[in-house]
Amino acid sequence: MNSIYQNIISLLQKYQIPYKEFDHDPILNYEDAEREKQRFSWTGVESKNVFLSGSDWKYYLYITVEGQKVDFKKLKELLGVKLSIATEEDVRNVIHCVPGCVAPFGIDQSIIVIIDPTIFQYSDYLFSPGVTTKTIQANIKDLKIIFENLPNKTILKQNPN
Repeated sequence: MNSIYQNIISLLQKYQIPYKEFDHDPILNYEDAEREKQRFSWTGVESKNVFLSGSDWKYYLYITVEGQKVDFKKLKELLGVKLSIATEEDVRNVIHCVPGCVAPFGIDQSIIVIIDPTIFQYSDYLFSPGVTTKTIQANIKDLKIIFENLPNKTILKQNPN
């Protein structure tokens, strides 16, 4: 699990992105996150990163923000593939994250990344680097360079209007 954390820190350093790293009690759900957010006076939106498996036997990472629902019907229309939430075992073994702490980048390049452009409407972005006891805070506009340079196939999901 530590390798995903190291991948993320390396990417932040490679692109010279200013960030804050917080060590805290384990966060396994949004209630834990809210408690730690109050404790540390974090500002910004929390990421929501959902690891998915496709009917095409590929894996997908859907990146959005807290409070956004995963619209599986729209994703199927976008990709032409039926998606479902990956198992906890897949989260651990394929992307090497703790379930509930899926990181938004730093994962194996075989995973297809789908980015909800809603994330770019915010300034400060809070995300897990794949472990329960750390949170990274960075400006989403700074992180955009990482998303634009991922080795993964990346799809920018269109906002429904």
